[in-house]
Amino acid sequence: MQWYRLAFTRVYESLHRTLTDLTEAELTQEPHPSIGWLAWRLSRVMDSNASRLSGREQLWIGDGWAARFGMPPEPADFGRSAAHTREQVRAFRASAELLLKYHDATYERMKTYLEKELARQLDEPQYQPLPTVAVRLVSVLENAMTNQGQISYLKAYHRLGGWFPREAKDPASVR
Repeated sequence: MQWYRLAFTRVYESLHRTLTDLTEAELTQEPHPSIGWLAWRLSRVMDSNASRLSGREQLWIGDGWAARFGMPPEPADFGRSAAHTREQVRAFRASAELLLKYHDATYERMKTYLEKELARQLDEPQYQPLPTVAVRLVSVLENAMTNQGQISYLKAYHRLGGWFPREAKDPASVR
């Protein structure tokens, strides 16, 4: 398996392992951004980028994910700090099942796209030198890994008061 596909698979597996047993309260609990919002953002960034790079409509809009989340189908709304207010982040609600189903869809699109050429330069003159698809995917992966790390930390924080997995009765419960 290529490194880039392996990297996105690792995020996918980690997100599934982390979210599966979370309660609705844990998904929305302080501090904010919450675990649920971070999981949503991780998938939205993947969807936005994989769709744009492949020249396809975002799953968020075309497959109706925005409606399932009760949010408007805005293509530029993927949780950038300038786009979401503190109140919007606090109000965010979604089940672990919905978050994982959306992530599954975005992961499948990303896997399909990853088989394409990575050396292609992007027409984004605001960046110099012009980025390649590989550079963009590393940025998306960095975001996903950062968000997944935050989710894992917050889960341990909520359950143990900090990142102390060895103190858990079942250390696997905080992964």
